[in-house]
Amino acid sequence: MLGNPLTIKLWKRPTFFPSLDRGDSTQLRVNAEEEDPCIPCSCDSHGSISQSCVPDSSQATPLQPAGSCRCKEGFGGLQCDRCAVGYMGYPSCQRCNCSVEGSSNADPCVTPCVCKENVEGGNCDRCKLGFFNLQGHNPRGCDKCSCMGISSQCSSSTWSYHNETTLTGWHLLGEAGGRVWSVHRQTPPYLSVRHSDVVNDLGSAYYWNAPELYLGNKMSAYGGSLVYTVSYTTDQPEPMAIRVTSQPDLIIEGGGIKIIDRRFGQPVYPSSPSTNHIPLSPANFLVAESAQPIGRRDFLSVLANVTRVMVRASYSTETSAVYRLHSFSMEVANPSAGGERRAAAVESCSCPPGYAGTSCETCVPGFRRVNGNLYSGVCEACRCHGHSTQCHEVTGHCLDCSHRTYGPHCDTCLPGYYGNATRGSPADCQPCACPLNLPSNNFSPTCHLGREGDLLCDQCQPGYTGPRCDRCSNGFFGRPSEPGGSCQPCDCHDNLDLSIPGSCDPITGQCLLCRQGYGGSSCDSCADGYHGDAITAKNCQPCQCHTNGSVSEVCNKETGRCECKENVAGRQCDECIPNCWWDAELQDCVPCGCSPPGSMSQRCDVEGRCICRPGFVGRHCDLRRQGYERRETRRPVERVPLTAVHQRWGGSSRTGGCPRGAYRPSTGPQTHGISTGGVCVPCHCNSFGSKSFDCDEAGQCRCQPGVSGPKCDRCSRGFFNFQEGGCTPCQCSHVGNNCDTNTGQCICPPNTIGERCDHCAPNHWGHDITTGCKACGCSVVGAVKQQCNMNTGCCMCRDAFRGEKCIECQIGYRDFPQCTQCECDVAGSDSETCDLERAVCACADRTGKCSCKANVEGHNCERCKSDTFGLSVRNPLGCSNCYCYGLTSSCSEAQGLIRMWLALRPEQTVLPLVDKANTVETRRGVTFQHPEIIAHTDMLTSTLSEPYYWKLPEQFRGSMITAYGGQLKYAVYFEAREETGPSSYEPQVIIKGGPNRNILMTRHIPGLQIGTLTRHQIDMTEHEWKYADGRSMTREDFMDVLFYVEYILIKASHGNLMRHSRISELSLTVAEEGRPSKETLKAHQIEKCDCPIGYSGFSCEECAAGFYRLRSGSTASAPASRVPTAAGMGSCVQCQCSGHSSTCDPETSICQKCQDNTEGDRCERCAAGFYGVVRGFHDDCKPCACPLTNPENNFSPMCVTEGYDDYRCTACPEGYEGKYCERCSTGYHGNPRMPGGHCEECKCSVWGAQPGPCDPVTGQCQCRVGASGTSCDQCMDRHVCGDAGIISCDDECSGLLISDMDRLYRIITEVTLTSPLPPPYKVLYRFENMTEELKHMLSPQKAPERLLQLADSNMGSLVVEMDQLHSRATKVSADGEQVEDDADRIHKRAEDLEQFIRDTLLGAGDLQSKAAELNQTLSRNDGTPEKSLEEMKEEIQAMLDEMRKRQLGGEKNIADEEMELAEELYQRVKRLFGDPHQATEDLKAEIKEKLSDHEGKLQEAQDLLHSAQGKTREAGSVSDQNKANLTSLERMSSAVNEVKQKAQEVLGDGERFLDEANQLSENINKEIEDLEEMGRELDPLHVELDDKVNHLTTGLKGGGLANHVHDAEEHAKQLNESAAILDSILAEAKNLSFNATAAFKAYSNIKANVDAAERDAKAAKQSASEALALALDPEVPVKEAAQRALQKSHTLLNEAKQLQNDVKVNEDGVSGLQGRVKAARDMAKDLLKAVNGTMAMLNSIPNDTAVKLAATKAVAADANATAIDVLERLGDLNLQLHGLQSNYSDLEDTVKAANDMIQDPDKSIHAAGAKVKDLEDEADRLLEKLQPIKKLQDNLRRNISQIKELINQARKQANSIKVSVSSGGDCLRSYRPDIRKGRYNTIILHVKTTTPDNLLFYMGSAKYVDFLALEMRKGKVYFLWDVGSGCGEGRISPSHHPRWELAQNRGVS
Repeated sequence: MLGNPLTIKLWKRPTFFPSLDRGDSTQLRVNAEEEDPCIPCSCDSHGSISQSCVPDSSQATPLQPAGSCRCKEGFGGLQCDRCAVGYMGYPSCQRCNCSVEGSSNADPCVTPCVCKENVEGGNCDRCKLGFFNLQGHNPRGCDKCSCMGISSQCSSSTWSYHNETTLTGWHLLGEAGGRVWSVHRQTPPYLSVRHSDVVNDLGSAYYWNAPELYLGNKMSAYGGSLVYTVSYTTDQPEPMAIRVTSQPDLIIEGGGIKIIDRRFGQPVYPSSPSTNHIPLSPANFLVAESAQPIGRRDFLSVLANVTRVMVRASYSTETSAVYRLHSFSMEVANPSAGGERRAAAVESCSCPPGYAGTSCETCVPGFRRVNGNLYSGVCEACRCHGHSTQCHEVTGHCLDCSHRTYGPHCDTCLPGYYGNATRGSPADCQPCACPLNLPSNNFSPTCHLGREGDLLCDQCQPGYTGPRCDRCSNGFFGRPSEPGGSCQPCDCHDNLDLSIPGSCDPITGQCLLCRQGYGGSSCDSCADGYHGDAITAKNCQPCQCHTNGSVSEVCNKETGRCECKENVAGRQCDECIPNCWWDAELQDCVPCGCSPPGSMSQRCDVEGRCICRPGFVGRHCDLRRQGYERRETRRPVERVPLTAVHQRWGGSSRTGGCPRGAYRPSTGPQTHGISTGGVCVPCHCNSFGSKSFDCDEAGQCRCQPGVSGPKCDRCSRGFFNFQEGGCTPCQCSHVGNNCDTNTGQCICPPNTIGERCDHCAPNHWGHDITTGCKACGCSVVGAVKQQCNMNTGCCMCRDAFRGEKCIECQIGYRDFPQCTQCECDVAGSDSETCDLERAVCACADRTGKCSCKANVEGHNCERCKSDTFGLSVRNPLGCSNCYCYGLTSSCSEAQGLIRMWLALRPEQTVLPLVDKANTVETRRGVTFQHPEIIAHTDMLTSTLSEPYYWKLPEQFRGSMITAYGGQLKYAVYFEAREETGPSSYEPQVIIKGGPNRNILMTRHIPGLQIGTLTRHQIDMTEHEWKYADGRSMTREDFMDVLFYVEYILIKASHGNLMRHSRISELSLTVAEEGRPSKETLKAHQIEKCDCPIGYSGFSCEECAAGFYRLRSGSTASAPASRVPTAAGMGSCVQCQCSGHSSTCDPETSICQKCQDNTEGDRCERCAAGFYGVVRGFHDDCKPCACPLTNPENNFSPMCVTEGYDDYRCTACPEGYEGKYCERCSTGYHGNPRMPGGHCEECKCSVWGAQPGPCDPVTGQCQCRVGASGTSCDQCMDRHVCGDAGIISCDDECSGLLISDMDRLYRIITEVTLTSPLPPPYKVLYRFENMTEELKHMLSPQKAPERLLQLADSNMGSLVVEMDQLHSRATKVSADGEQVEDDADRIHKRAEDLEQFIRDTLLGAGDLQSKAAELNQTLSRNDGTPEKSLEEMKEEIQAMLDEMRKRQLGGEKNIADEEMELAEELYQRVKRLFGDPHQATEDLKAEIKEKLSDHEGKLQEAQDLLHSAQGKTREAGSVSDQNKANLTSLERMSSAVNEVKQKAQEVLGDGERFLDEANQLSENINKEIEDLEEMGRELDPLHVELDDKVNHLTTGLKGGGLANHVHDAEEHAKQLNESAAILDSILAEAKNLSFNATAAFKAYSNIKANVDAAERDAKAAKQSASEALALALDPEVPVKEAAQRALQKSHTLLNEAKQLQNDVKVNEDGVSGLQGRVKAARDMAKDLLKAVNGTMAMLNSIPNDTAVKLAATKAVAADANATAIDVLERLGDLNLQLHGLQSNYSDLEDTVKAANDMIQDPDKSIHAAGAKVKDLEDEADRLLEKLQPIKKLQDNLRRNISQIKELINQARKQANSIKVSVSSGGDCLRSYRPDIRKGRYNTIILHVKTTTPDNLLFYMGSAKYVDFLALEMRKGKVYFLWDVGSGCGEGRISPSHHPRWELAQNRGVS
C-alpha cells in the first residue's frame, strides 16, 4: 500500500535496577531488552507548541514530568489535548470570562464573575487601584501597595529573581553581639568552626553573620527565597545521646526591628545536613521581642535597610562539635536578571518626583529624607544650588559642596572667590581678581558682587583702594594693575595731608600735598610760618608771630623765634621790651619816658603811665604834688631778754593754749607733716597790714581794710600801696578797680585792650571788666581763624572739624587732626553716630569702621546681614528680618516695584457704615457730596450705636502683602457739640485678617478737632499697631494679618453729640511692578523670599504652580516639604497628578489639564482608548492597539491594563474577539492585524457548507463534498447541488461512466484526424458492458444494501481501533503511575547518593589539605615554606585526583584518624604561620600609613620653622625698637610723675579757690543789687538835703558865724596835735613789734624751707625708683601704660592750667569786687550818718530866729571841727600809705636790726609786750569813743533791712502778676524773674507768633557768659545753652515728652 511515511516521536521509559555498590543508590537507564523501551510523545497538534516532549526524568521538572508536552496558552494535560483551567472550547480553548486568579467562582467559565476583595473588572482580571500582584493563592487576590506611605499606585515588578550567593566575608557573632570571631575558609565548599575553640569567647549560642552582600536595601528580595544549608559532626558515637539546643535559626535586623524565622529552633542532628528554604514574606517571620507576627509595613522597613543577617551556627552543647555552613543564597530581583521566575511580589510604585526605589524607600540624588523618616517620610530637594548632590537628613545642610562654594546650602563662594552661587552652574564662583588673578597682584583675600553685578574687593590691603584694589590709596604709589606691580608708601615722612585726595602722585610717589605746617619736596621740613622737627618729633607748630610786632609771619623753622620790630621782644614778638609800652593808636611799642627823679623805675603800665615816687604825679611822673610833706617817726629799739621769750611762748593763751601772737598749728600742709610737738609758733602777722599780732587757730591774722593774705602781707585786689595801716583803694572803677599794687596806677584786666579796657585782645573772648578776657584756644588745624566768637567763645571750624575749639573731627570724619572722611552708609549706620540732616555718620579712628545697626554688616555698613533685607534709614534695625511665613530665612528686597494707589472707583460714591464688631451694616444716612462721603448722625441712631466705622470696599480686601511699607491715607471732618465723647477712646482704624481671618489689629490716633479737616497718613508697618487687647504687634504678626485682609474699618463717629462726619481722599499704597517716575516712587521694604519648592509670592504666601494648599485638619495625600508658621495658613503640597499635570485647583487639589492621555481627579488612570500603569512617565499611557493603532484597524474604543505592560481590549465589536480584538469571532472571517483588514460575517451556503465556522482568516467555509467556492455556493463537477442537498455523481456507476467519458474525450481530442482511423468496436463493446453493469448497480434495489455494507465494514474497523486505543491508554496510565513512584524513589536515593559523595569528597579534600600542610611543616627548615602556595596547590590537586581514582571505602577509618590529625596539624599551622602572616601584613599597612602621615607632618613642621624664623627676625627688630622706646618712656615716666604731682596740687588749690570764688560772687551780686537799691532810695533824700542846706545857708548869713568858725578851727587844731602825738607813739610800738616778729619769722622760714627741700628730695628719689621699677616690669606693657599716663597727664595739666587761670582771674575779680563793696558800704554809712545828723539838727531848730541862729552857730562850729578832724586823719592816712614804699626800701636795715635783736631777744620781746599792752588800752579807749557811731550804724542797718524787706515784698507781688505782652515790631522785653537757689527753677512761657524765625526767650548772666535761650527756626523750637562746658543746642519735639535731638556740641550730659 502506497502513502505518506509515518513519523513517530518516542520517549524513554524509565526503569530502575540495583547498583553494584552496597548503597541504595540506583542509576536511571534504558533497558534495551524491554519490548517497548521508547513510546511516542503523542503531543496534540492543536495544543502543543511542538511534537517533542520531555524525553526523560533528567530534564523533568515538577510541572513538566517526563513524557509531558509543552502546551500553548490555554491548553493543558500531559499531551496538551485539553483546555487548561480557565479556558474552554477545545480545540480553540478560548479564555473563560472570569479570571481564575481574581475571581472566587468555582467554575471560571460560569458568569457572572465574583471578584475577590482587592480585584476589580468585569472579568475580575485586574487589581484595584492601590493594589498589585494578582495571585490565585491570595484570598484577597491582590496585595496592598505600601510605597512607604508616599504613593498609592503600584504594580507588580517585571524583574526576575537571581540568586546572590557567597561564603566570603562571613564571621561568627555571639548571640548578644558582643564578640566577633573571624572565620577563614580553608577550602571552597563550606565554612567550619570547632565549638571548643569559640565557646569561651562567644558563648554556647552563636551565629554565622552575613557579609555586606546581603545587607543594605533588600526591598527587591521581597517574595524571594532565602536558602541555606548547615550541618555539624561530633565525636559522640551515639547520636541520640547528643543534647540539642533550641535557638532561632535565622535572625534579620534592620530599620530598628529584629525579626526571626517563624520555625523557631528546628533541631539538626549530626551528619545530617539541613537545608532551609525561607520565603522572604511577613508570613514567615516573627518580631523577636514580642514573638508576634510582623506586619507587611514593618517587614518592608526591615528590608529597606538590613543591618544584620545571622544564621544559627551552634545546635548542641557537644564540645567536640564542628559546625559547618555549606551554602547561603538569597533571591533578589534585578532588571537585568535572566531568571525564569518573575518577581511579581515586588511592588513597583509610582513615586512622586524626588523619590526612588521600588517602594519609594530612597530619595534620588539631590534630595534628602527629612529626619531620616522612612515611612511617610519626605524627600525634600537639597537646596544646594547644583553644587552638591547630598545633604544632611536632619539639618538639610549640604555635604561636600563643590565648585568653590560653601555654606549650609552651598550658596556662598569660598573666600577668594566671587559670584552668585545660587545660579546653579559650575562657573558660579570665579577667583577674585583684585585686580589680577595672580598671586603677586591679588591684594584682597575676599571679594563679592556689588548691587550692579560688578566685582568688589572688600578687604584691600593697606595702601590699596578702588573697587578691585586696582589703585593705590592716598599716601601710596605704584601700578598694582600690572603683573608684579604693587603699592608702596610715598616717601613723605608720614607728613602727607591724607584728608585731601591726591596728596602724593599715585604713580611716581611724588609728594604733592603735605599736611598743614609741613613742606618741602618730601615733606621733610616745616612750612613757612611754622617751626619744629618735621622728621622725628613731627611737631611743626604755627609761628604765631604777632601781626603788629613782627616784621613778617615767618619765623625760624628750628627755634620758632620771630623777627621783631624795634622795641618789640618775645619769641612771638608779642611783648614790648622793658621800659616800653604798646600804643594802640600808633600800633607800636613806644618808650615809657619816665622821669628819673619822679618815677620809681623806667617801667610803665600798659597805658604808658609811670610808677611815681611819693610826691610826684603825672603820666611820666614829672610833676610834683602840691602840699606833700612826708612825716616819719622812729623810736630806739629796745632789747628783750631771751628768757622772757621762752616764758612768753611756753605759757598758756587763748589760741590753742598759746600766748597772744602765737598759735599751735596742726599737722598739715603748713608743717609738711612734721609734728610740732604741741609747741606754739608765732602768728607772724605783718605789722603794717594786720590790726593786731593775734591770729586764729589756723594762723590767719586780722587784716586791715584792703589787705589780704594769711599774714596780712599784701594788698587785696582793688588796693595798692601796702604800708603801715593797710592799703589804699584804687580809684579805677572804669577798669574794674584793677590797679598796680605798688603805684595804684589803673591797669587793664588780663587780655583786654582799649582806652577804657573795654575790648578783648585778639584771639580772646568773654570781656569782663573785672576778670578780663579768656583765650580762644582755637585749633590751628581745625579752625578757620584763631579769633572766636566774642560772646560765646566758640571757634569757627572747618568743614571736617567741630567742637567749641575745633579740636574734634566733625561727624563723618575720623583721625584728628587729619579728619579723613568716613564712608559710612547712612541707612546702615547706627543713628546715634549719624547726623541725619547732613547724611553723614561717624566711624572709628584708624580703621574707619562704621558702627552698624543690629541687622547690618560690612566695613561701611553697606549691606544687610544674612536672613535680612531692605536697608533703610527709617528702620531702627537697618534691615528687616526675613519673615517669609517661616518657610525660609533667605530673602532680599524686591526690585522693580513702585508704589501705586488703591482708591475708590468712580462708581463707589458711598461707603457702608458698620458697628465696631462688623455685625450690623447700613447705608442709611450716607450721602455723597463731591469729594466727600457724609454720614448724618440723626439718621443712624436707630440703626447703629456708637462707635461706628466706615467699611472699605472689596479692593481693600484679600492678600495685602505688597501693602507693607505703604501708607493708608484719608481725610476726616466732623461737627459735634464737644470734641471728647464716648468714641474718642475707640481705635481710629481696625483691620481684621490672617490665615484664619481671626486676627484683629487696631491703630489709635489722638482726638480730632471739631470743624477741622484732618489728614492722616498711617504707616502700614508693625510700629504703633496694637492687638485689640493692647499688646504690641511684631512684624510676624503684622504680616500674618496682611496674608488675607478680611476688612478695614475707619472710625466715623467722633466727639460727643456728633451731627455729621465726613471722609475723603481715601487711598492705600501697594507695590506693583513698574518703573519709578516723578509720580510713582520706588517701593521699598517688600521682601522677596527664596521660597522652598511649592511656594511662591514675595513672602511665599502663595502656592506655586503644581501645588495646592493643604488646610489644617485635612488628610494629606502627599507630604509637604515645609510648613508655614502662621496658624491656619496651611502648607503647600505637590499636586498629586501622577506626573501628568503641572497644575491643580489650589483649594480642591483636583488636577487640571491632564496630559499624556490620562484622566481622573489625580490623572491616575489612562484615558479611554489608552492603557498602562500610571507611574509618572510621559509614555505611561499607550494607545490601545485593538489590534493596531491606526483608526482603520482599531476596533475597540476602550481597553484595560493587565499586568505591568499588557492590556486587554474591552469593547471589541461584534465579529471580533481575542485579547486585542486581533481575530475574528466564530462565524466571522478576516485579518484585523493587517492594515485595512477587518472581520466579515461568514456567508456559507446553506446547502453547500458544513455546519461550523468558516476559516477565521480567509473566510473559506467548510464545504460539503461536491461544493466549492469560498462560501461553498458552487457545485463541483460530477455533483448535483440544491436545497435538497448534494448528490455525487462520482460513484461506481455514474462516476465510472463519466470518467470513461472524460477519458474518451481526451482520447478523441488527442486523435489526429488527418488520416483514416479504424472503427473502435472493441472499446465500444466494453463501454456497453460497463454501462449495463452500472445500471444494475445503480438501480434502487441495490443502493441501500450497498451503503449498509460499507457502513458495517467501517464500524467494525472503528470498534477494533477503539479497543486497541483503550488497551493502550490503560497500559500507559499504569506505566505512568509506576514511573512516578519510581522517579520519586530514584530522586531521593540520588540526593542521598549525591550528599554522600559530597561528604566523601569534602573529607578527602580535608585530608588532602591537612596532609599537604603536614608535608609543608615537615619540609620547613627556617620557618618559611620551601614551595610557593601555587606549587603546593597544584600538588594537592594532583593528590586529590589520584585519591578519587582509588577505592576509599575500606580506608574510611584510617581516613578519619588522618582527618583528626590533619585538623590538629591545621590548627598548629594556622597559629604558626597564618595568623602571624596576616598580622605582619596589617602591621605593614599600618606602618606605611603612619610613615606617610609622618612625612606630611614633617613638611608642615618645616613650613612652620621657616615662618618662625621670619617671625623671629621681625621680633628682633621690634625688640630693638622697644628698647629705644623703653629708654624714652623711662624719661617720660619720670616727667609725667612730676607733672602729675604738680597737677594734683594745682587741682586741689583750684577747687578750693573756685568754691571761694563762687561764694564771693554770689555775695557780691547780692550786695551790688542792694547798693543799687540804696542809691535809688537816697536820691530823694539828696534833693531834700539840698533844700535844707540852702535854707540853712540863708539863715547863716549873720555876722556871728565868723567867731564860731574861728573857735572851731582852734579846737580842731588841738585835736590834730593830740592825734599826731598818739600816732607817733603807735608807730614806734608797731615798728618794734614788727622787727621782732620778722626776725623770728625769717628764722622759721629758713628752717621750714630746708626741711621742705629735704622732703622733696626724698620724694623725688622714691618717685624715680617707682618709675624705674615700673619700666623694668616685664608683665606691664610699659609703652602703652606710659602713653596712656602721658596722655592723661597732659589732659590733667591742661585742665589744671585752665583752672589756675580761672582761679587767678576770679581771685583778682573777687578781690576787686570785695573792695568795691566795702568801699560802697563805708560811703553809705558815712553818708547816712551825715544825713541823719543833719536831719536831726534841722528838725530841732525852733521857730524863733535868735534861737535858730545860736543853735546854727553851735552846729556849724561842731561840723567845722569835725571836718577839720576828718581831714587831718585822712592826711595822716595818706602819709602812712605813701610811707609803705620807704618801708620796703629800709628792709635791709630792718633785717640788720633784727639780727642785732636776736642776740638779746628777751629784752626786745619784753619791750614789745609792754608796747602791745599800751596799744590795746589805747584801742579800747578809742572803741569807747566809737560806741555812739556804732549805735547809729546799727540803727541804719535795721532801717536798711526793713527797706529791703519791703522791696522784696513788692517784687513778689509784681512777679505774681501775669502780664501778656505783644509786639508789633522788632523789640525785646527784659524781666528779672524770681530765681531761687536750688536744683531747678521753672519758667513757664506762652508765646503765640506767626513769624517762623525769631527769638523767644533769653536768660543771661551779668558776670559770666552762661546763658539759656529759646528760639524758633522755620517754625521749630530750638533750645540753646552754655552752662560752662560749651555751646549746645537741641530741637524740642511737640509731644508731651520732649525728645532732644542734640546737634554739634553736646554741652550737657
